[in-house]
This record gives sequence, C-alpha cells and structure tokens, in this order.
Amino acid sequence: MIRSFQDMDRLASEKGPKRLVVLAPEDEEFMMAVKKSAEEGYTRPILIGDREKMERLADQVHYDISGTEKIYEKSRQAIADLGISMLFSGEVDIAGKGQIPTAYIYRAIIREESKAGKGKVVSVISMWDIEGLEHLTCFTDPGVNITPDYRAKAEIVRNAVFLFHLLGYPKPKICVLSGKREINGDIPSYQDFLELKKAAAAGDLDSCEVMAATSFLDIFCPGEKAFRLGDTDIGKADFPHIMLVPNLATGNILAKLDFALKNVRRRSLVMSSRGPVIVPSRSDFQDSILGEIAAGVTVAEQIKGGTAS
Repeated sequence: MIRSFQDMDRLASEKGPKRLVVLAPEDEEFMMAVKKSAEEGYTRPILIGDREKMERLADQVHYDISGTEKIYEKSRQAIADLGISMLFSGEVDIAGKGQIPTAYIYRAIIREESKAGKGKVVSVISMWDIEGLEHLTCFTDPGVNITPDYRAKAEIVRNAVFLFHLLGYPKPKICVLSGKREINGDIPSYQDFLELKKAAAAGDLDSCEVMAATSFLDIFCPGEKAFRLGDTDIGKADFPHIMLVPNLATGNILAKLDFALKNVRRRSLVMSSRGPVIVPSRSDFQDSILGEIAAGVTVAEQIKGGTAS
C-alpha cells in the first residue's frame, strides 16, 4: 500500500525510468523539475514545445538536452494534442503539463477518450499527504467539471476509486461533501450523496464505501487515535480516502489549502483510461512538480502490473 508521498518517491526511484512527455517545459521551475526527474531515474523525458524557449531555459538550469528527444511546436493546442495522443498510443507512460493552460490538455484528453470509445468523464484527483495520517487522502474534482450532475459524480468517484485501488487500497472510504438544509428539502448535492451511497452499497461504483459523513464536522472527531490537522484533532479511523466535492469552485479552494497548512503536501493528476496526466499548478515550484512526476511514475508502474507495497 502506498501510504505517503515518501512511498511514491521510493517506488518511482526503484521502478523508473518511465517515458514522460512534457508539454511545453518553457518555464524555469518546470525545466528544473524535468532535469531532476531524469537525474533521479524517474523518467526518460520527451520535450514538446518552442525550440528557442526550451533551449534557453535548459541552458539557464544547466540541463544538457542534446541527447533528449525533442519535438518543436509553438501552438498550445497542437502541443497538447500531440502529447496526449502519444500517451493514448502507448508511446509514453505519462504526460505532464508544463507552461500551458490546462484547458488545452483537458480538451485533448476528452478528444482521445472519445476516439477510444470510452466516453470517460475527465477529472482531477488532488492527493494530500497529511502528517500523522496513516494513509493518503484526496479531493476530487477540483479542476474540470464545474457543476457535475449525479452521473458525472459517479464517474468522478470511479476515477478516484480506480486510483486508490492501484495504490493498494481495496475498499477506499468516500466522503461526499455537501450541506444539508432542514427546511424546504435537501439541496441537490445532498440528494447526490444519498444516491451515491445506494450505488456504492450495490457495488455500482466498484469496491468502495460511501461514508455517512457529508461535512468536516462529521469527520473532525477528537479521540484516542487522533492526529492533528492545523489545530484540530481528527480521528484516524474515520478520515476518508476520497472527498468528493459538490462543484469545481469548492474543490479548487479546498485542495489548495495546503498552502496554509504546514503538515500537508499536495500532488494532483488526471487519470485517463490510458495512464496518468500530471497537472502542476502555475504556482508550484520545482520540488512540488518533481513530486507530481514521482506520483505519475508510481501510478504508471501500478497500471503495468506492479504491486503497491
């Protein structure tokens, strides 16, 4: 079982290098992270982007890319389309976002999923490694689906459950986050919770458990086996593996609270039907991006039949 980002880093070092296509590594932090991922043995990078920018930045960070495969392209959508098509064709194991808007990448993934006949709902899974918690947790979807309906939420849950199965969690616990209105009936997100709980019990969401908890008040329970998140005691046994957010705005706000919490680290990725796509934020630094690359390597290894341990 992959319990922490440290476990991911160890596995990435042991099982690399994986083939990583980097979409527009035209920023110093991204280029340095790609360099480090190659030095650590995580990846064999393929760089797609503007030739002048990539060469200039490689020089800045003292990265000799003369022996690295490169594809020169300036169009943002063309870069995304080419890199994602390489992932879906099996030419690479992982695709990674560089200095390129994520909308281009999501569009390319959706197109490839459609061509593959999957019709898969694309969603971001933002993992948290919390000091003191003995397993990983995540928020989903903080990046793609603005106001998902029940059908979309069911697919978002399946994506996250698939990831946690790969990481060695046979029956992840899911908290469907929602408010609850006592007067004039329940709000739509709470109705979705009730339906998802039924679906999970019937086995329609793969092997998982939808918890009765729908708020942090339900989760944050002090006890003998508690750990601390900020200044709050939280019961280890009751903390979910997956937290499904009601909409994108809520998810984006919650997932990035790691910036304000000293004992939390975050790594995000998209699970396509053909492999992981890492999507660092523009505000992420090289160490954070390197960590997301390690997460991608770990997931790619598990997809190919590795054992999470």
